[in-house]
Amino acid sequence: MTNTTKPDQLDLHITNLENWRPVRQLAKEYPQFTDTQLKRLFWQRNKYPGLSTCYRQVGKRGYVCLPLFGLWLAGQLPEQKKDI
Repeated sequence: MTNTTKPDQLDLHITNLENWRPVRQLAKEYPQFTDTQLKRLFWQRNKYPGLSTCYRQVGKRGYVCLPLFGLWLAGQLPEQKKDI
């Protein structure tokens, strides 16, 4: 993606169900993250601008949108750019 992420591009990522993974599965697919790190990170998601965009709670299970999480890690979500 480019340095500027447009809202309609975000909608495409959010609405594609194939992009969403359970948080527990994320640590298995990407071993650079531990279950504990991810659980704590998403538990405190309101502290970090844009992180709540990447996460949804359905019942007792949390889900992460992988493309949005990647954008968040790169600092490319619109919420992260408000302070710049």
